[in-house]
Amino acid sequence: MARQLDSDALRAYRDIVQAQLERLETEVIPKLENGNELGRLPAFGTMDGADTARENYTAFHEGAWNNLQALRGALIGIIDTLNTSGDLSDESDELAVTDMSTVNNNIEPAQLLP
Repeated sequence: MARQLDSDALRAYRDIVQAQLERLETEVIPKLENGNELGRLPAFGTMDGADTARENYTAFHEGAWNNLQALRGALIGIIDTLNTSGDLSDESDELAVTDMSTVNNNIEPAQLLP
């Protein structure tokens, strides 16, 4: 049985992924940029453990930033793959129709038996 690929479904899923990417880029990542809500180092003061808290916060912020950038890259890759798959599916469907038309045109009409 031949596999069937629904290019419209791929594009619909691509739109969902695109919306998530846009939300990540416009709502989440900007909050972690320098000077924004989560992009500022809290004032840990000079009490015991302040240096450790500062180091932990810095490591957490860096990890979160790197993970978000990796997620962003993965979403972009998914979108590119879905676009390519949908385009190739459409191209394959068009070629199949052309091939079948050629085959149909080359078939001689059936001879009726007496």
